[in-house]
Amino acid sequence: MSTPLRRRACGAALLGFVPVLALTACGSGGGSDDDSVRMLVNITDNLTQEKWEALVAPFEEETGIDVEIEGPTGQSVAESFPALLASGTAPDVIQSIFPSEDTAPEILDLTDYEWAAGTPMSDLYSTDGKINVVGVGMQAQSLLYYNADLFEQAGIAEPPRTWAELDAALAALDEAGVATPIAFAADWATGVQAQQLWHPQQNLTTPGWQQSVADGSSTLGEQFEPLFEHLASWIDAGYTTADDVATDSGTQEANFIAGDVGIYPMGSWFSTTLAASPPDFEVGVAAAPVDDAADYPGPMGATMAYPYMVWNGTEKADDATALVEYLVTDEAAIATQAEMDHFTREGTDTSSNEYASLVQEVTDKAPSLAVPGNQTVGDHALPVAGFNPKFTELVQGLWQGAEPADVAADLTAWYDAESAG
Repeated sequence: MSTPLRRRACGAALLGFVPVLALTACGSGGGSDDDSVRMLVNITDNLTQEKWEALVAPFEEETGIDVEIEGPTGQSVAESFPALLASGTAPDVIQSIFPSEDTAPEILDLTDYEWAAGTPMSDLYSTDGKINVVGVGMQAQSLLYYNADLFEQAGIAEPPRTWAELDAALAALDEAGVATPIAFAADWATGVQAQQLWHPQQNLTTPGWQQSVADGSSTLGEQFEPLFEHLASWIDAGYTTADDVATDSGTQEANFIAGDVGIYPMGSWFSTTLAASPPDFEVGVAAAPVDDAADYPGPMGATMAYPYMVWNGTEKADDATALVEYLVTDEAAIATQAEMDHFTREGTDTSSNEYASLVQEVTDKAPSLAVPGNQTVGDHALPVAGFNPKFTELVQGLWQGAEPADVAADLTAWYDAESAG
């Protein structure tokens, strides 16, 4: 039996919950009974050490395989994993990040594992048609959370479907005295929110736009200048101000919950925050706009939720792949992860609260999913690193008076320099 097939067979046995003694038949790739599988994970307020340990506890109990949960040694998993690789202490399983140009050669190819191909968005995150990262579901990006009570007070009958309707809605909210018609936030959030708004129209105008930029048939500036013009017009009108991009996302979320914000663009994970602190007004959720109402809703910008990778240098490949298979295919494990941080998954009800249900309804109507611009490795990616921080840096300049054409030109110049270097 070839190595991939042997590993797949052993993984299936593990998930069939055979007696622990039988696991020794899986050979050296499976590791010994008393060896831990080390899993590097993202630790946050909602993704706590205790919750991760509770998630893997059923797997440990049924298989006898101990899972050691490790938080980042640096500020993030993205920072920690390369450092651990360099020091020769890489974990067996890595959660929350995707392969980069530097780390992709260190990631186990999961293509021959039958269960991997059935996981959400595995095709959109493949590299040369091969699967090296799998996830539990998808997190919708292109969403508008809105205060339905403020909409009613402003005379807005329906959530906006087009950019013209969004402009009109913001004007009506402003006229009605809403403190912040549309809220953006500081740091990483500014660039992410801007991209989230633009995903549907961008992927209608140029499907697979990353490839168009990569082959030279389009530029980053051309891709985003129309968005910059929209944002600049809102800034000029006072619908969003420089104070926004100096306010952290947690505070802006609190401002929305307090009823001071008309529209808050944010990903599906915001539904978890809303469930934890329900506002005293009706919350609506809509897809981001497109140019023509006939095209609404457009492609939904989305990211893989809970991405997992296996280090190809692990001595416990069988145990590690069995753990990942459990995490991304077991119904109870999927439900537990959805409670930790919301995502959607076709055919599975992961809606743990009313706000998540609203997100699910919007996502189900999307004609397709689109990968955001920050992906740098894979068949649907920009071929340069650092897009998100540079995009955020440049787009924040709009709130300081920069012209849309200048921001677009600077974005193109950055890409050209990175590509040449």
